[in-house]
Amino acid sequence: MNRFSRLLALLMSLCLMVSLLASCGGNTDSGGSTADAGKDTFTVALDSDIVKLDPAFAYDFTTNPVVNQITQGLLTFDEDNQLQPMLASSWEQKDDLTYVYQIRDDVTFSDGSAMTMDDVLYSMNRIKDPATASYLSWMYDNVASIEQTGDWELTVTLSTPDATWQYVPATTAGHVISKAYAEQVGDKLGTPEGGLVGTGPYKYVSWQNGSSVQLTRNENYWNKDDAPYFDNLTFKIITEDTTRVTALQTGDVDCTVAPPESMLDVLKGDQNLTLTSSPGFGVSFVAFNTQKEPFNNVKVRQAIYDAIDLDTIQSSLIKDAGEASTALPSSTALFTIETDRWNDYLSKAPKHTYDVEAAKALLAEAGYPDGFTCSLMIADSSLRNSMALAIQEQLAQIGITVNINKVSTDEHTAYQFGEKLDANGLRDYDMIMAGWEADYPDPSGNLTPLYQGGNSANAAAYQNDEVDKLIADQAKSSDPTQRNDDMFQAFDIITQDVPYVFLYYPVKNIAMNKAYTGVTMNASWIWNIHFQSVHPVSEG
Repeated sequence: MNRFSRLLALLMSLCLMVSLLASCGGNTDSGGSTADAGKDTFTVALDSDIVKLDPAFAYDFTTNPVVNQITQGLLTFDEDNQLQPMLASSWEQKDDLTYVYQIRDDVTFSDGSAMTMDDVLYSMNRIKDPATASYLSWMYDNVASIEQTGDWELTVTLSTPDATWQYVPATTAGHVISKAYAEQVGDKLGTPEGGLVGTGPYKYVSWQNGSSVQLTRNENYWNKDDAPYFDNLTFKIITEDTTRVTALQTGDVDCTVAPPESMLDVLKGDQNLTLTSSPGFGVSFVAFNTQKEPFNNVKVRQAIYDAIDLDTIQSSLIKDAGEASTALPSSTALFTIETDRWNDYLSKAPKHTYDVEAAKALLAEAGYPDGFTCSLMIADSSLRNSMALAIQEQLAQIGITVNINKVSTDEHTAYQFGEKLDANGLRDYDMIMAGWEADYPDPSGNLTPLYQGGNSANAAAYQNDEVDKLIADQAKSSDPTQRNDDMFQAFDIITQDVPYVFLYYPVKNIAMNKAYTGVTMNASWIWNIHFQSVHPVSEG
């Protein structure tokens, strides 16, 4: 090869290298972190299919991110979990039983029709109506009436004081749909064929079961200052964790909400991705079936609590997936009423101590010096499986043999909410590893569902009349100090009874291609996650 040929070959090699480098980092569709200027669609990965395109059934971490783009509530939660106006321009609590909302008169639905008071009344009464079978109907249990009391004024009257009603209009239980459209499509509302018409920034296009949901810009959106950047919003349903993360890394999707906890290290280590985290309102726990032997014995529950090494589980398994647990069923994120008093109460609450010898002594006092055999039910999750194996090994040290019973997510939910009972009418498990997340930014958000006797969310089947009375009293009070007094008294009892072992407080995460910004993550995200503000970082 002569000198000229070698020079030409060198130049061609350099050109090829430049070309390859460009192809590796060109745009999000090829897995890089640079936004495509011509891109008109933002794609979000979900870990399962949605339940229904209907706010009456939007009560989970996959359905809500879709429905929240199509419909809106009278109120909303801001980034600090504070109530803000939405379809209501203002609101006022007149007394313990009366809430008055001034409804906006300039709102249109995605089909171009004007939102009227009839639409608002219809939407709220539809959630309340038992015939709808809404997942959120319980939020209206204490509502006596919903009435129009002015041209654009709505009054909600309660049958009994309810300190948490104030939050309901900011959930999907307070979302407004088109009455005319709902009556037109009838039973098809919320299905792939019927869809949904709302006031949100995006409107429904299609839903391919198990595959994707397509939305497009609502050209009739009433809030011009909050119009979407992207013309189209696509939700891809990718159930397998590794596949979903790979799709984000390669640019097949731009974002994933609630990324798999077991792969947070992978996401954090990818320089093309941004992982945004926020404290949550939830808790992961092991619930004892307190209605069954031997778990109806408080000393048995206390022994198991002492025998679980929560610190090691946190440091070796949970890591950044959540905050270390305490004696209370929530992180400090729920200390929203007299925060200093809650922090003071927590500082004086019993601390967990890993003590195998103390656990053995408690088991002996309970009448089980040689331990016993029991089962622990879990859903099919890598993190929960790892924690269950750790608990199995730790309890073996005090003579308790734990058989791990792994079931599907659907089955697990049915067991957790008491839908599957044994021949004696009791919950059909010994222990169950599960979780709960408060619906509202209020300390009672985990107290009531987890400890109130007869509540379906009470996975421990815990029953204490004094605790029930304190829970009821705090809910009826409008005095923050009195409410906290009641809740503190309830927790004084509960922390001794140990119906649950709290494993950790899950952190809320959202992973996104670093070329984009505009999605916020906070503890109220199930109600207020929105995508209309997403835009390329390069466009400020």
